[in-house]
Amino acid sequence: QQMDTNKYSVPSAETGVTTLLGKVFKDGLNQSELAAAYDDVSKDYDKVLTKSEYVAHRTAAESLAKLTKPDERPQKTILDIGAGTGLVAEELTKIGFKIIDALEPSSGMLEKAREKGLYRKYICEAIGTEPLNIPSGSYDIVTVVGGHTKNHIQSEALEEMIRLVNADGIICIVSRMEGFYQFEEYKDSFFPLCDKLEKDGKWQKIECSECPFWKTVPGLKFLYRVC
Repeated sequence: QQMDTNKYSVPSAETGVTTLLGKVFKDGLNQSELAAAYDDVSKDYDKVLTKSEYVAHRTAAESLAKLTKPDERPQKTILDIGAGTGLVAEELTKIGFKIIDALEPSSGMLEKAREKGLYRKYICEAIGTEPLNIPSGSYDIVTVVGGHTKNHIQSEALEEMIRLVNADGIICIVSRMEGFYQFEEYKDSFFPLCDKLEKDGKWQKIECSECPFWKTVPGLKFLYRVC
């Protein structure tokens, strides 16, 4: 089954992005099938996203630049969830972050990231509702860019993200806006869970606002400080 692009905005089909997304947005993919789909597209991933004017990775880095002091960035520890080929790490290292771990369930994507040599650790796993084999409070910052979309990260994984971040740390989520309103994974659960976690004293909202995802497709960015 192909992706219905009438319901989901993408840049020009000439960039190849529709074909790429069609492989990972097929209905009903489980986590192993999704990882295999990403393995399949990994060799073309950076080229296609660059050609399609993908900017979400820069949006995330710019947001974290505003929340951190330049002299503190080299010491900050970051977990990049859904790290893919390392596009987020490329932008983070440009502004002075140095200690970044990759969490990515596709071995093909992770191998492309490894070629760039930007991460401290390469962890081939997906985040979900069960705890990862990572101690609580291991990181100062968690980034999740493009991970909240069809077949991908469940809303309920927010609690595991919070567990991984130390008190006063930051969670930065950037994803396409329409996915939060269209996909069953999020449309009735994501925003209420964000609010519940804040009400329960787990984190505090810094910002939730519209942002560029592709230059022609809007996204949402969520910035929270862990309590």
